[in-house]
Amino acid sequence: MPLGIGLLAAHLLKYASDEINIELFKYPDDLDRALSRQSPQVIGFANYSWNLNLSYKFTTRIKEVAPNSVVVFGGPNYGLTESEVETFWRRYPEIDFYIVGEGEIAFLQLYQKLEQSDYNVSAVKNSISPPQNCHYVKDNRIVKGNMLERIETLDGVGSPYLSGIMDKFFDNILIPIIHTTRGCPFTCAYCSEGSRYYSKVARRKDIINLNEELDFIAQRKWKTENLVMTDANFGMYKEDREKAEIIAKIQDKFNWPKHILVSTGKNNKERVIEISDILKGSLSITASIQSSDHAVLQNINRTNISLEAMDTIVKNSSSVDATTYCEIILGLPGDSVVTHTDSLREVITSGINIIRMYQLILLPQTELNTPEFRSRYGIQTKFRINPRSFGNYDVLGEKLISVEAEEICVASNVLTFEDYLQCRELDLTIEIIHNSGAFEELYGLSRWLKVSWFDFVFDFHDNRRSYVGSVTELYDIFNADNRKGLWDSIDEVEKNMSSHIDEYLNDKQGTNEISKSKAWALSYLLSKIHDILYEKMELLLAANGYTEDIFKTYLKELKEFSLLRKKEFTNTASSYNVGLHFDFKAIHDHNFVADPREYFRVNSIEYYLFHSDDQLRIINTYIRQYGKTIDGIGRILMRAPAKSLFRKYSLMKKELITCRQ
Repeated sequence: MPLGIGLLAAHLLKYASDEINIELFKYPDDLDRALSRQSPQVIGFANYSWNLNLSYKFTTRIKEVAPNSVVVFGGPNYGLTESEVETFWRRYPEIDFYIVGEGEIAFLQLYQKLEQSDYNVSAVKNSISPPQNCHYVKDNRIVKGNMLERIETLDGVGSPYLSGIMDKFFDNILIPIIHTTRGCPFTCAYCSEGSRYYSKVARRKDIINLNEELDFIAQRKWKTENLVMTDANFGMYKEDREKAEIIAKIQDKFNWPKHILVSTGKNNKERVIEISDILKGSLSITASIQSSDHAVLQNINRTNISLEAMDTIVKNSSSVDATTYCEIILGLPGDSVVTHTDSLREVITSGINIIRMYQLILLPQTELNTPEFRSRYGIQTKFRINPRSFGNYDVLGEKLISVEAEEICVASNVLTFEDYLQCRELDLTIEIIHNSGAFEELYGLSRWLKVSWFDFVFDFHDNRRSYVGSVTELYDIFNADNRKGLWDSIDEVEKNMSSHIDEYLNDKQGTNEISKSKAWALSYLLSKIHDILYEKMELLLAANGYTEDIFKTYLKELKEFSLLRKKEFTNTASSYNVGLHFDFKAIHDHNFVADPREYFRVNSIEYYLFHSDDQLRIINTYIRQYGKTIDGIGRILMRAPAKSLFRKYSLMKKELITCRQ
């Protein structure tokens, strides 16, 4: 849901509710219909990397049809340096005003100046004092208004939900999103909140208002399962515990949210763990490190949590059944094949459940995007299509093609382009085997053996092109996708899209290479990858002296058990009965870290594998949101915890089967 523009609208309504009519838009066709009915006096676009081109396409058509409509942009996709700002205005001259930094007060002040001048843009631009936080072009030069002080507390910012202005977005597709803090005290060079402007953190302390807002959302959220929080460090501040208790009460009352998507605090891990306990595992605990290499971290102005703190996170999250995840960014200044591999080794060895592996994006408004940084580290970049951010749109009677592009690092003074591709293939391996949860049984067995899970996974990766057929083809296609989806400029991206728009729109696999390949692997190659990994585990057991036939039997039945739980997970109509000779419930209770000889049963145990009613609801919600194409399945796999997708199981009971029928 579009929280940013909702906050601006709520602030306007709070101080000018008798004077204006406001409507918010998320979907392009919804905005087109509204513009066809009436030209606005003022239209504002929140500018992010995923919508700039589309917003400007709308702007140019609006200016053609209704030249007196005032167009205002705002958001972080703008720039810090003079050269960035000048480039922006040369490329997007039809914009009348740009709000820089926080928008609520600045947009209200700009609106008031426009209203007083009868919406005369020239009159506002010629006023003695430029609107604060506002940039615009006058007489071929860029005018910059003085910057307002940052908002001290979020309690004074109105709620877009309680005002009713967000009601149209409760459509069973969009996910509710809130914030309880704004800003970040850290100065990471790659992050848009790493600038000094955002170092002061504004907090939301009015718990009563938060409770009212969440109650309001919960009554209208319908079938969406998640809640997104934009806080950069949830759990780092003392009042976050009370906020967690409010959310927990909402969960008890409405059985929602099932999952809370938020970045948890980089400091005060004890409070984060306590909050995770309060939220009963619905909060994923973040241990973002971006890189484990000290030189790389120094280059990006970052200090990581200690290994001891990470170990504490993993142990405590396991006790409350919470997911832990961290982020690794490929291509940071000083990053190489060795440092990237070592970073992955470190976080996997620590026991982190999910590693989100990103490419370095050169974002406007970040220190890393400046010419000085680029030159110092020999950063070489290409432009790529922002996944799922393109289309063919009707805008006031014209068909317009729009594509969003982002600039990523593909090489540096210590990372060649071929190195970059090598690291990307390793990221795919980790995504398929470690992140998916599809091989948790082998992970547990490796821990019982006291052998390195990373080394086991890396051995599969190192031999990926020796597996003749589909697995080798998967990596070849992935490598080719990473090569061909790169251009030298935004203009080249747009030119290519204009020539091939129908191909992109008809492609059901998507443009996110990792997501696409993971979905393909787990949809069509799951059995083949099981065969390879279980054969490797049999050799590993033998190498460690476990050659008895019972271990071969265990691996055979464990593989069958695993596949029945995970194959065709979106096919919720499928359930299975199977007889096996191991007490897998007891083994699972130990996270598969168990000696299989202790759980062998002479008489087979009949298992029933099925999706629970709760799982059916969750999976069907995701399918409704994202669909069942490869692109849709990839999005589900990248967002949903594995335990919410894979079949549950129980001992065969007649009454249970009857109930399921």
